[in-house]
Amino acid sequence: MNAIEHIHSHGRFSGTAGLHRMKALCNVLGNPQDKLKFIHLAGTNGKGSTATMIASVMQKAGYKTGLFTSPFLVKFNERIKVNGEMISDFDIEKLTEKVSKAEQKIKIPEGEKIGEFEFVTALAFLYFLEQSCDIVVLETGLGGSFDATNVIKSPEVSVITSISFDHIQVLGDTLSQITMTKAGIIKPNCKAITSFGQKDEVLYVLKKVKPDITVPEPVYRVKCDLNGGSFVFKNEEYKIAMIGQHQIQNAQTALQTIFELKNMGWNISKNAIKQGLEYAKICGRMEKIHKNPLILLDGGHNIDGVNSIASTVKMLLHDKKLHLVVGMVSDKDVRACTSILDRLGDSIIITQPNNPRAIEADELAKYFSKKVQIYPNSYDAFKKALQVTKEDVVIICGSLYLIGEAESFFNSLT
Repeated sequence: MNAIEHIHSHGRFSGTAGLHRMKALCNVLGNPQDKLKFIHLAGTNGKGSTATMIASVMQKAGYKTGLFTSPFLVKFNERIKVNGEMISDFDIEKLTEKVSKAEQKIKIPEGEKIGEFEFVTALAFLYFLEQSCDIVVLETGLGGSFDATNVIKSPEVSVITSISFDHIQVLGDTLSQITMTKAGIIKPNCKAITSFGQKDEVLYVLKKVKPDITVPEPVYRVKCDLNGGSFVFKNEEYKIAMIGQHQIQNAQTALQTIFELKNMGWNISKNAIKQGLEYAKICGRMEKIHKNPLILLDGGHNIDGVNSIASTVKMLLHDKKLHLVVGMVSDKDVRACTSILDRLGDSIIITQPNNPRAIEADELAKYFSKKVQIYPNSYDAFKKALQVTKEDVVIICGSLYLIGEAESFFNSLT
């Protein structure tokens, strides 16, 4: 069994909710997280994009910057980066052995085990320390309070991105419950920031947890096109490469975080901020993967994510014939998401990602009112999408697992 197979063998869930397993594992490893500085992010949507923007700015400012995100799309190594470079296979092998040895020494309740995300988080802490990172941008995996990443002490800044319904089986079935769990990353003596435009119910809970939580001021002169966007924030114009108005909101959150870091004494120039934002890119978020026809990938898989797709389509692609390729996993709000997509696409191809949680294509097709084409094998669906006329647009969406398969397929064509 190689390192990646060994990591995956740990499984998604490991026992009673809590940080006791993670604390025990990190303690045996010498608590590497206590020797690092962090920017910690939680939320439902926008975490990955916001984290990528912040990391890009800090790198341009001259700081050795770690970035921890999930899930990966094509290669596991994507989850752990330093200055934009993925962790090597050699380092994964070496650190997997180290974490595995530590895992054998810990004492945890009978019937519990170290889960995959706990294992990977500990491995990432070791790597970032080995690499002597000045700062680590750390994205939670699921929730906040009992997320493995929350074993860290007070971060430089805690960031709460847009919150909506997702993972309700784990996080709770009300926005208040979900928000309270996500807000668990806010430590008593650290600065906290939340996205502009949070729902009133969300903001109410966040302000109960942290009365002085900062909400970014509005942006002005917003422009969006298929090359990115521009806007004015605090009387300064900024540009981003990421597509969609929701990415302006993510940039707004990233900027507020950067300004808080500057106030704390981090040396970040105006030029570093502008360049960092403009060069920040993330795969699978309204990403252009093919030119003729134009094919976009978007990993939106909950109501807010799918609404962001719809908003971008109405703003930037309203004059184009739109074809959708859709595949989803079963633990999402399938009915709500498909009702939006059903109205959005002029034609719809149904497929399924190669994942145990995927909804079978025939079953997913039943959620759509219009006639759909069904291709259970995702590669067959992608080949069909390539056959649309060059004037039309294709969006592949519904699941990050499907986006990962699309990345592999289209990158193999180049």
